[in-house]
Amino acid sequence: MKLPYTLRSNQQEIIDTIKKGLNSRNHLIIEAPTGSGKTFTSLASALPFALDNDCRIIYCVRTNSQQDQVIRELKEFKKSGNSISAVAIQGRQSMCPQQKDDNELAKSNWSEKSKICKSLKKQPKMGEAGCPYYRKLLRPTKKLFETWSSEIYNAEEFTLIAEEEGLCPYELNKLLLKKAQVVIVPYVYFFDDFIRKYLLGWMDASIDKIVTIVDEAHNLPDWSRDAASDYLSIDTLRRATKESDNFGLLLGDGSPPSFFLDLVELALKSLEEYHISEGEEEGLLPSHIVSLDSEVPTLETEMMSLGKMTLYRLKQQASDLSKMGQLIRQTLLEKGKRPRSYLGTVGDFLCRWLDSIESHSIRLVGIKPLRLEKVCLDPRVMTGFLDETAGVIMMSGTLSPLDMFRDLIGLKPESILEKYGSIFPKENRLIRYVSGVTTSYRELKNNPKVWIQLIDKLESIISKFNGNIALFFPSYKILESALNELKLSKPIYKEYSGMNQEELMNTVESFKSDSGSVLAGVMGGRLAEGVDYPDTSLEMAIIVGVPYPAPGVRQEALQHYFDVCFNDKGWQYAVESPALRKMLQAAGRVIRSEKDKGMIIITDGRAGKFSENIPDLELSNDIIHDIDDFFEA
Repeated sequence: MKLPYTLRSNQQEIIDTIKKGLNSRNHLIIEAPTGSGKTFTSLASALPFALDNDCRIIYCVRTNSQQDQVIRELKEFKKSGNSISAVAIQGRQSMCPQQKDDNELAKSNWSEKSKICKSLKKQPKMGEAGCPYYRKLLRPTKKLFETWSSEIYNAEEFTLIAEEEGLCPYELNKLLLKKAQVVIVPYVYFFDDFIRKYLLGWMDASIDKIVTIVDEAHNLPDWSRDAASDYLSIDTLRRATKESDNFGLLLGDGSPPSFFLDLVELALKSLEEYHISEGEEEGLLPSHIVSLDSEVPTLETEMMSLGKMTLYRLKQQASDLSKMGQLIRQTLLEKGKRPRSYLGTVGDFLCRWLDSIESHSIRLVGIKPLRLEKVCLDPRVMTGFLDETAGVIMMSGTLSPLDMFRDLIGLKPESILEKYGSIFPKENRLIRYVSGVTTSYRELKNNPKVWIQLIDKLESIISKFNGNIALFFPSYKILESALNELKLSKPIYKEYSGMNQEELMNTVESFKSDSGSVLAGVMGGRLAEGVDYPDTSLEMAIIVGVPYPAPGVRQEALQHYFDVCFNDKGWQYAVESPALRKMLQAAGRVIRSEKDKGMIIITDGRAGKFSENIPDLELSNDIIHDIDDFFEA
């Protein structure tokens, strides 16, 4: 394998470590700082191994920008004379050209798009119009494969060129997967069991012949738990009732679905009153551990009591709703409409809910909006299959403690754990924390002066420094509250919840080009992870408080679960380590190259307990003096 670059400091060591691990059939968890070339080193190690062992590489990413980075590196490998074929996969949502001319398709979610697409693909096979982009792929030629496999495209390039050629980018990608040596996918394509089976089928590959690389792997545990969770809102219940009235269908016992749906809503409201005390947003609903004769009400016991029905009948009617949903979706599909069914959504959720006996999840009843939630506590539900693969490479700049990360995703105990230090000059970075201020939920609630002190401290630091500053907050709520009270004369660019990718990147570019401005985001958000701020576009980051998770039953349950699973390490695994990773990710935005110079300030006295985990972290006795000394040096 010809390398496209001259190896920098410690890159050869990282490559050797990965090669050794793969050859010995051990999985690897590697923490390497900014500038290590994690994408490059993982590919430089995995590609020769995959070629020598008749394996394929699935490279998992969380964002489109991470996917583009992998493609850029692969193009460099190819330019160096290596024969490499690669495919970058995105969902139909991004790649379907037909949705530009089909309003129903454009408004559909991924599941509905899949059903519409399947229907459209059948039509040309039967001599009907169907999708014109798919029609041209019905008889793929050898030349087509050779032409499209000869180049490496990112998803956006591929989609544009395919569309110009009148071809469906999504279906063409699927065809090319059979020969691709490297397949770059969003997390969901590999870690969702259902989608992974399809992906491996398209690739014509078995799981034991897959080398898995996970980029920015610190995101994987939380992503996995979120992906394995589910919810049902009262709004969906009421939409299902309207749908029931419109279609006039009956349950198996001859009763209208609205009777059953009203029963679900009544039971939910009853649970709200029982489980949620005033001022709280959610409550525990431990129906998977509470017996049916218990005095603690559950969804099942409330519905059985209110509706005077057995558990068997309850499950039967939920199943009837699910079947109704399938019928309604098919009917709508045949009429050229979105195959959306709220009755089906309710039925599917309740079937999963009523059949669930999992010990790795909790059930919640929540408000804002009123809803039922099934919350997964264990990432291994999604990642437990990884030991079946030919090799696993987990890489990030923030995975410590490495043994904790290994445990959370369920890799075997003998997995190789390696941590590499920064290659940048120490004198280019100063990291300090300030005592006497905090974002502690308890302190802020009990003492209003704490908030005033924090705002005053932020104002004094920001007004002192003339360069670009980023403020990273523990939550959007604290971000908005702070910006409403901070008296700043500088331009402010902020992240908000639900911000789309285009808005986000426009905000970043405006901030970079505006000297002496302030960027406000949240730790764990997109501004604090995966975005580069080179040179003088960011010279100071203020981490506004240690981002401990907000207290509540969800967090308590997670901590308790980790205590049970990992020998009383619940606080470390559920609270301390996630907070540390978020701070380190935010701090890592400042120094992105050996020429960068920057300062990180943590405005929270609690940061001192992380001094063993954050290199060079020290208490500042005079933060303004420290700023002057550092930037005048």
